[in-house]
Amino acid sequence: MKKRILTWLLAISMLGSLLTVPAGAAAVTKFSDVSDSYTATAVESLRLMGVLDGYGDGTFRPDTVLNRAQFCKMAVYAMDGSGELGRYSTVTIFPDVKPSHWASAYINMAARKGIISGFADGKFKPGQTVTAGQAVTILMRGLGYKDEDMGGVWPQSYMAEAQTNGLLKSTGITSAYAGLTRAQAAKLFLNLFEAKHGKGETLLFNYNVGKDEVYLTAVDGGKGTMTAGGKTYTMAHPVASTSLIGSKGKAVLNSAGEILTFLPITGSNGISNAAVIIGSNGSAAGLDSLAGGASYSIYKNGSLARVKDLKQYDVATYASATNSIIVSDTRVTTYYESCKPSPSNPVTITVLGGKELNVLPTAVDSLSKLKPGKQIVLLLTADGQVAGAEDADKGNIRGNAVAVVSEKGDVQLVCGGALLNIGTASEYAGQAVAVSSDKGGLKLNKISGGVGGDLLPKEGTLGGRKLADNVMLFDGGRQIALSELSQTGVNSGRVSYARTNWAGQVDLIVLNSGLAEDVIYGRAVVNSSTSKVWVWYPGHENDEEQQEGVNGSYKETTSQTISIETASKTYGPINSGNHVSNGAFVAVSIKTSSQGNLMFTRFDTMSKLSNVSSSAWIGKTAVTFGSRTYEVPSNVQCYNDDTGKWMTLDDAKAYGGTMNLYVYDGVVRIVEVKA
Repeated sequence: MKKRILTWLLAISMLGSLLTVPAGAAAVTKFSDVSDSYTATAVESLRLMGVLDGYGDGTFRPDTVLNRAQFCKMAVYAMDGSGELGRYSTVTIFPDVKPSHWASAYINMAARKGIISGFADGKFKPGQTVTAGQAVTILMRGLGYKDEDMGGVWPQSYMAEAQTNGLLKSTGITSAYAGLTRAQAAKLFLNLFEAKHGKGETLLFNYNVGKDEVYLTAVDGGKGTMTAGGKTYTMAHPVASTSLIGSKGKAVLNSAGEILTFLPITGSNGISNAAVIIGSNGSAAGLDSLAGGASYSIYKNGSLARVKDLKQYDVATYASATNSIIVSDTRVTTYYESCKPSPSNPVTITVLGGKELNVLPTAVDSLSKLKPGKQIVLLLTADGQVAGAEDADKGNIRGNAVAVVSEKGDVQLVCGGALLNIGTASEYAGQAVAVSSDKGGLKLNKISGGVGGDLLPKEGTLGGRKLADNVMLFDGGRQIALSELSQTGVNSGRVSYARTNWAGQVDLIVLNSGLAEDVIYGRAVVNSSTSKVWVWYPGHENDEEQQEGVNGSYKETTSQTISIETASKTYGPINSGNHVSNGAFVAVSIKTSSQGNLMFTRFDTMSKLSNVSSSAWIGKTAVTFGSRTYEVPSNVQCYNDDTGKWMTLDDAKAYGGTMNLYVYDGVVRIVEVKA
């Protein structure tokens, strides 16, 4: 039976030796010893719940380790069980936890609920440091995971599952046997809200996390209210903390409909609310302070970069989870429709035909100088927030925003390495479009071209250009992985649009098919059959009886099926009207229909280079024939005509002195050897 958590509300009483809540310190919004933005976000989110706070000297002490009793108490207050504590205060389950122990009720209750257990000697050892593996096991059991379903060896099995279900996200936990720190505990409990539940019937953690992403606009600790998404909620535990105002995220409610806390997006992905806009001289002043003085890596649109690779108007944010500066060069020209709460102090801005975007505090100054009703250029972070704005009429900066329209018509703005839905346009389904807006609303213009050539997933190239590590690939508007394509490659004819990034690498590819399609290079195996078909004479199609030579006659027809044999598998047979000789080497595009049937969408015979000598080879990557050099991919297929079997290139070269090479689009696709 599922239980609802959700009180965490007597947490002040639990804090005692665990978490010090000094008098008058509720309004503190920044700790002197917390520079990690993810940790700060986790603490602030849990502060709004009244669960965590710092010490009287303004510190949080993030590296202080917790003991087993302290963490057990935190876990119990994550259950809807505060009313049950009394029944566990006078019993003794573990010999080293007497009723007089300060945490006895919490430990006994957790044991009875099945989320904790003692050691082999029967003791609980409450003062012993709690390890990450122990803490994770407790929370996983509360999420409905059973020991018998985990398999493997404890605690590794629980740690592996926790990594999968999101509980360990950005915690920095690498060892199950290391002591758990206060900072790591804060992150674990924050992740608990959105971690995937197990299949167990006993679910002790059952939060009501809102489905919609909204903006937090007000926290009034005096009145005990919090406003998010235009709706004002009663706070389950009133606290004066304003540091998350302006964040976009999700409201978390208890069973009574009271708001427990707010989960900012910036907290879940580790990107900070602060941003730095690169200056006209490429100055990166401010990056060090953005990262809190720590050393960091720089990623521009997902690719590793250096300071000298940054350009004017690039936007930099800090991702604490990876200790990285995340740089985006996405800019969009748009009509300024409206904002909230006011043009002089905007928290959100409405643009692009009704899309509401979050305005970072660092963008308020530039945006406040612009008024609704103007054409402006917005500078966007990698997660689609507004970091700055410029007057489009001045012409100092132009938009470069590109979107890919899904099969359903959703316009997916490519923002850094992420996608942001900004509207619908079914007429552009499956296509790449340039994005802007004017007074009339969202404006889309189809774009095509860019980098041309074959896409070779195994080589990691498109038309000879290297693919970016984070290349985004779309087929019919659906984002797919390179691994979903045939490793033999995709013909250039299918590449509708391909874009290069700042480093000259291909970072966006849009294919022009709405169905999964592979380019296959192989050997045609043709099977023909003859049958007789009755053909009515004109004007006799409605006759009830067939009379040979009177109202019709039988004619012989030949039907043909074609299979494409490759080194790894055979495709087909497919009923086809394509005429090709049995054994011919061909290049075909094979598509799977919505009914699951294979079909040819392109069928070409490859060019043949006859009797190529071994001396024509330039290593394994190229061959010269006549006056032209042809590329040979590393996965080229080789066929032995004598044995009827496929072989490796090394075996093919060793088999005979000459070969026949079959070429398509200037690339050798098949090597054929004979005695």
